[in-house]
Amino acid sequence: MSKPDAHVGHLQSLTNPEEVQAERSAVAGPSLTVTFADGRQARLNLTDYRSRVWAQVLQNLYHSGQPAYVEIDPDSRLITQLLQPLRFTVGDIRRVDGGLEIDLIVSHGRHYLRRSNPNFDSLREALENARKRGTPVLVTETLNEHEIIHIQPAVQPARRRR
Repeated sequence: MSKPDAHVGHLQSLTNPEEVQAERSAVAGPSLTVTFADGRQARLNLTDYRSRVWAQVLQNLYHSGQPAYVEIDPDSRLITQLLQPLRFTVGDIRRVDGGLEIDLIVSHGRHYLRRSNPNFDSLREALENARKRGTPVLVTETLNEHEIIHIQPAVQPARRRR
């Protein structure tokens, strides 16, 4: 399997249950198509328990207008990882063995950027710029190790006109 394609974005649509039934095939089984606001698409194989849970999570993110971080297998277009980016302001950045420890306001956890990350330099630069400017960012990190794997500017949702 090739290296997964990581993508962060707001969801535009999820196929509804009738469409899922129409996508059923003898080989792949039922699937759910996820379309992001930028038009990128990926699928969940609903025969997999984890993917069925992810489908519920994606529906919640869709309805609440929050972005999702996904890793997509480039060959099958199946989602292989789902995480939720969270909005933070960057506080202190400290050097520690193996990388950096990042204070994210208002989190009580410890967050790390490891030198072993292939994008260490660009992520470090994004964190330092956000701290310097005081601009909020969307931070995606691994569940157990709290290792930062993706950062992007936090875009304010468009205001609705009354």
